[in-house]
Amino acid sequence: MRVKISNFPGTNLEARRLGRHIVNSPLFKCAVSGNDPNTGRLAAAIGSFMGKFKSEEDVNNMVMTIGGRVIFNRGKFVLEGDAVEKELSDHMKDAQQGDVEDFPPHQKFVEIGVDFGTGSESAIVLGSDLTNEYIAVNA
Repeated sequence: MRVKISNFPGTNLEARRLGRHIVNSPLFKCAVSGNDPNTGRLAAAIGSFMGKFKSEEDVNNMVMTIGGRVIFNRGKFVLEGDAVEKELSDHMKDAQQGDVEDFPPHQKFVEIGVDFGTGSESAIVLGSDLTNEYIAVNA
């Protein structure tokens, strides 16, 4: 996963912490691992961070994207049916590595964007999903 935080209303360190909060969210990692574009899990990771550390900040201008596709814009989810879900799932599948491929077979990421539209700080944070083996062992 590659999370790009833009126009964050805080410090650069806080923007990086938000990015890490997203890539370390077990629920979001599971969604990415299963190629499930569960946009609520991304929103929950962001909301959890903002509620704990930046509760006074206005997030009304926030725009979230997955694979360049806007999924949340100014307070509302923007998901127009099964075609959008398939597009997001296909984006996740395209970045997936197989269990037996040589490393690294490609340099693709599940691209996640969070643009707050009000601040000036930004960060890019890399993370990984949970592998099928990890899920099977810890289920």
